Amino acid sequence: MLKFLLIFFIVIYVLGYVGKWFFANWIKKMTNNQTNQNEYNNKKEGEVTIDINQSGAKKFHKTDGDYIDYEEVED
Repeated sequence: MLKFLLIFFIVIYVLGYVGKWFFANWIKKMTNNQTNQNEYNNKKEGEVTIDINQSGAKKFHKTDGDYIDYEEVED
């Protein structure tokens, strides 16, 4: 029983250090991603950019959605 408790506490202790390391690296990665996005989105006031779909593909396919036929009713 004593051997089990000793191994259990050692495993918990090691997992604590490994968890801190993974969490610290994850936080660094997220902050770097955020700063990269901020640098990309920084534009001068009044600057206009236009993003063009270079592939020429349609955003919607013919089979998307339903077509509803209707009649115009005059009052």
